[in-house]
Parts: sequence; C-alpha cells; structure tokens
Amino acid sequence: IKETDIRSILFEKRKHNLKAFLFLLKNMAFQGKTSIDHYREKFSVQPGDEAIWHHFLKSNDWILGLNVDIKFIREFYDEQKVGTENSKGIGSPKGDLLGVSDFTTLIELKHSETKIFKTVKSKGRANTWDFTSDFIEGVSQCLGQKFALDKSYKTKDFVNDQGKMLDKIQTLTIDPKTVFIIGNRKLEFPHTLESDNHTKSQTFELFRRNNRNIDIVTFDELFERAYHTVYGDIIKQDWYTDDKFKIIE
Repeated sequence: IKETDIRSILFEKRKHNLKAFLFLLKNMAFQGKTSIDHYREKFSVQPGDEAIWHHFLKSNDWILGLNVDIKFIREFYDEQKVGTENSKGIGSPKGDLLGVSDFTTLIELKHSETKIFKTVKSKGRANTWDFTSDFIEGVSQCLGQKFALDKSYKTKDFVNDQGKMLDKIQTLTIDPKTVFIIGNRKLEFPHTLESDNHTKSQTFELFRRNNRNIDIVTFDELFERAYHTVYGDIIKQDWYTDDKFKIIE
C-alpha cells in the first residue's frame, strides 16, 4: 500500500470519528433514539454519560493526543490509580486517563452536558457568576490526583490494559500536568454580548487564565481542535448553531 493511500484511509477514518463526535456533542435524535443511546447500545457502554465520553475518547485517542497540549501525547493508560492504597487496597484516587510522553499528563473527564455555572448567580456578586459544585469538585479532584501522582510515582507500577508496564526511565513525572474536560460552552454560555452569557464567559476565562495547575477544556473546544487537526482549517464560529453545518465524508 502506498503512503498516500494510508494517509487517505486515515483521513477518511478520522472524518468518520469526527462526525460521531459531533453527533454525541449535540446528542442528535434519529430512528427514535438519541446519539448517546445509539452509541451505548452499539458498544455496550456502562450507564452514565461520562462512560460514553470515556469510551469514545479512549477509542479515538488521537483527539486527545494531538489536542490537549502543544506537546504530543504518545499513548494513554486507562483508569489508573495514582495514589498509594492502604492495607485493604483502597484510598487511592483514580484518574480517567494517564497520558504518556516524555512526561505524564493526567486527564479527568466529566461529560458534555455537565453544567459549569449555576442557573442563578449570587445577588451580592457583580460581574461574576457562581460555579456549580460539579465544576468545583472536579477541579478539586484533579488537584488531588495531581498531588497523589507526584507523591507515588517513583514507587508505583503503572500497567495498561494490554499488560504493558510504563517505562519510568523514558517517562517522568514532574509537577504533573492535569487536563480537565467538562461541559459545552457553545450550549451553556455561547460567547455573545448578551449580559449573562458575557459575564459567564468572562468568569470562566479569568478562572482558567489564573489557574496554574489545571488546563480546563470544554468538549466543544476539543471538537474545534479535532476539526482543525483533520481539515487543517479553522472551523466557522457559528458551527454549533448552524443546522447546515456537517462533517462531509
């Protein structure tokens, strides 16, 4: 097979995966079921929307490997206990995915419809908005995993689903990078001048820019990066609300 043929096959496969990403993100309905329900039945995924996204991104790890960081992530170790267990084998926080390159990257997933902001903001706070407990607890969870991994890495063995042990001579952990993927800002607070959405967008961006330890990415932002990876072009700004937008296969 020629190299150009391999590239063509890979390109077509990634377009197909990108289309599935779009359907899951919008949870489109067809044949009397939602995209989430179709996906769960097809791949026998356990209950919960987080499980759907975990399965999809693990099966299409190029989306994370190329897009959650400027650095390329070579592979992922699924559901790793990153801390030190007690004598009963419990007490260790478990990360959704452990990214492996020269250094480790922790990735924690919620789902695309997890709310980032509360419906109503506190009356006494101007020019800001209150985060949901799901968001704040997720950030706290990421910080706990980061601390646990940094503490246990030298003495702990990490093994993937195929039984391959992580080579800690080639892959190091130093102040481990953590990526938190949650929500859909295009759905919850699109970047418009409408006052509430504008306030939420500003609050979210200020939190991200002033947070040193965790990179927070929404699922729609991850889709935009994946789209650019596949097509090499910037996606149109109103792609989420444009009913005519689709992945051309």
